[in-house]
Amino acid sequence: MNPSPRNRVSISLCSLALCVGCVLAQEPGSGLAGSTNDSSGRPSVEAESEAESEAIVRGNERNRALLNEGAATTADSETANVPRSTSASSGRGHASSALSLRGVKPSPVRDAVAIVIGIQFYKYLPAARFASTDARKFSEYARHVLGVAPNRIRLLTDAGADTTEITRAFRQWLRRNVNRGTTDVYVFYSGHGLPSDDGKTLYLLPHNADRDFIDKTGISQQELVTMISATQAKSATLFFDSCYSGQTRTGDALLPDARPLSLRSSVSSYPPEFSVLSASAAQQISWSSSELGHGLFSYYLMKGLEGVADLDRNGEITFGEMQRYLVENVARQAALRNREQEPQLIGDENRTLVKR
Repeated sequence: MNPSPRNRVSISLCSLALCVGCVLAQEPGSGLAGSTNDSSGRPSVEAESEAESEAIVRGNERNRALLNEGAATTADSETANVPRSTSASSGRGHASSALSLRGVKPSPVRDAVAIVIGIQFYKYLPAARFASTDARKFSEYARHVLGVAPNRIRLLTDAGADTTEITRAFRQWLRRNVNRGTTDVYVFYSGHGLPSDDGKTLYLLPHNADRDFIDKTGISQQELVTMISATQAKSATLFFDSCYSGQTRTGDALLPDARPLSLRSSVSSYPPEFSVLSASAAQQISWSSSELGHGLFSYYLMKGLEGVADLDRNGEITFGEMQRYLVENVARQAALRNREQEPQLIGDENRTLVKR
């Protein structure tokens, strides 16, 4: 059986490396490295002569070229069966699939604050794939698009986003940074969510969340609303890339040995100054995409903030426009994977999210 092209490349590289290594490994006095006479007294060939040095350099260059070729071959074979990411369309054509703020006009700094939370790696639970990446990236969009000053963005990820630190951010940091009646508050959360056993309370799960003590280690949405309301901010916008289906972003059971979870109640009534965009409907999974490197909701939320969610091209994005953009794109991407996910909006769809 003939070796594959990749194996032939590997054999050639190994042979070349051994040849070069043998030349370079000889010590003085061996007849190769630098002595002028062998044991018989006859002059020996100098391995470090100019001509042979150039040959070694050329060999190293060929070696690097072969290595690069082999790496490219490996990468091609690994991605051959992976479908290319479809474009992030707004229904009017196509936009680049990569998130980028290049070319997006920065918003002026406003009286606004943001608490951004992303938990990918949990202490007791399976990972929420790309969640911390979602949060770190969103903090850039909070600054560039939403006009939040860098020193007024509180970013918490993974082990730094346990129950204590999240609570501290809302009860202490937020109060110190909110001016009553004038500050806009933004909250972004990417990670696991779970309902209580009776299905009446929804919890966001910090890094140290324990299913057996969810009422102590989890943070309920109602508690979150209460802490934000206590600041008397002008407005509050919440982005939740989480679900309450009891499954992870890859469709695995969040708690393999737990009984099926049933969501009987949700926080559907918020104070009038609140607007909430969440990743999925009840019992749906908030999916992630290895092609995009983000949760589907987080990715298209940020893509929309780049300007493509401005469907009527009037220089501002309303919550209704963002909702329509998210439903169209997130639902399409989920459907391509034979899945269902439809982002939800609670609040006034005519309220402005971003204004240029």
